[in-house]
Amino acid sequence: MDSAPNLIARARTLAARGEARQALDQAARATDLEPDSADAWKLHGLLSRRLGRLNDARDSLAHAHGLLPDDVPVTIEYAGVLEQLEDHDRLLEVLDGAISRQPDSTRLHLSRARILASLGDFRASREDYRCVIGLDPDHVEAVCALVHAGFGKDAGGLAGIDALLAGAEAGSDDEFRLLYARARLLDQAAEHDAAFEAYAEANRKQAARGGMDIGAKQRAAVTVLDDLGPAVVQRHSGRGHPSRRPVFIVGMPRSGTSLTEQILSRHPDIHAIGEQTYLGEVLRDLITAAPQTGGRLADAIGGLPGSPWHDAGAEYLRRMDEIDSEANRITDKLPANFALLPWIRLILPQARILHVRRHPMATLASCIRTPFADNLLSFTVENWARFYGLYEALMSRWQPLMGDCLLEVRYEDLVSDLPGQVQRLLDFLGLDWHDACLQPERARRAVRTASQAQVRQGVHGESVDKWRRYERQLLALKPLIRESREAVAGAVTE
Repeated sequence: MDSAPNLIARARTLAARGEARQALDQAARATDLEPDSADAWKLHGLLSRRLGRLNDARDSLAHAHGLLPDDVPVTIEYAGVLEQLEDHDRLLEVLDGAISRQPDSTRLHLSRARILASLGDFRASREDYRCVIGLDPDHVEAVCALVHAGFGKDAGGLAGIDALLAGAEAGSDDEFRLLYARARLLDQAAEHDAAFEAYAEANRKQAARGGMDIGAKQRAAVTVLDDLGPAVVQRHSGRGHPSRRPVFIVGMPRSGTSLTEQILSRHPDIHAIGEQTYLGEVLRDLITAAPQTGGRLADAIGGLPGSPWHDAGAEYLRRMDEIDSEANRITDKLPANFALLPWIRLILPQARILHVRRHPMATLASCIRTPFADNLLSFTVENWARFYGLYEALMSRWQPLMGDCLLEVRYEDLVSDLPGQVQRLLDFLGLDWHDACLQPERARRAVRTASQAQVRQGVHGESVDKWRRYERQLLALKPLIRESREAVAGAVTE
């Protein structure tokens, strides 16, 4: 007869093989057999979250937390699901309770500091970071967070960063954080040439550890352009889910996508969910199910039994409904979804797409200065320029394909004419005017991107020309943008 420990072990094996649904079944059986097993409830919660079943994940992790209220990993997992579900009151209640019982836990203070920053309570967030440094003076994440918030003196200034760098392991996350923090301090001191060199070093070292191979990305872009040309998309069009609720906000990182979503989040008929990976997960499942025919991937998917395009759209919507099932429109702001626009057209043909553009040099300057945690966004300075060229090649092909489902939004227009651009956005989405959209800084929602501080400010144009601090270095990258754009576009065979 199966026991709970055996079922948990089997579930973990299945999960490691990528069979999450089968693993979830085993974990559910374990909770039935042993309702007081915190391990079973925790595993059920983790697998439910992995499958986008957030309400089930919340309930299971709440059960595990109730059984083990002082288990820090369980508390943090539970807090993570509450954050995704935007239950911020309960989230802070859970963290506050855990910290009251374990005031010396740096992990708990860090978790609360990140949450408070995402909610715009930067003062309280800084206090948690300072508490972490009080417990561990050399805690790199807390030190760097204070530097980026403009409180470098609290972290020992440039001398303090250099001392931590001397002891940091080469190629570690700590080294990268410290390199970016060092560059930020030079930037804040208006030593812009030295700052750019420091940012370039941080980018170079982070990319060397396992950043994206730009050549591989360019080849992948050519494959996608070949596989999802106009004729292929037209052949399978009209078979997706007809919902008009999703609004995808795409573009280069640091182009103004967060500001655009923050503006829209103020409208009562719009629910903004920030950066989610649900689209990629749904498409991965769809692609995995396709037979390996050697032909075009879209044709192989179209040949699957039933209604594969419609079903994929329905699964995406089910995941969105876990967060909000009532809003007229839901925004999904993951900039890199610009590479998936034809897929969106196939599974959700009535979805609206906002393509946010910003001056190329301003975009590159901001990307280079941002310590992205995602290895998919780890590039050298030169490869950031090549990535921008790849983006331009894809968008020049995708925009005509999207037709009137896509609206281009210029960041510079947003900050210079907010009322006019808000009217344009709402007209495109078929929504009535709402004055609150003119005050995006008042939105009571979590922002978990590198723009979380900027979007809490009133809309202004102060960032438009900041890139000119590094004009000489950035203009030298323009030929790389052009070469990459032409290399990708010229290799397409269709």
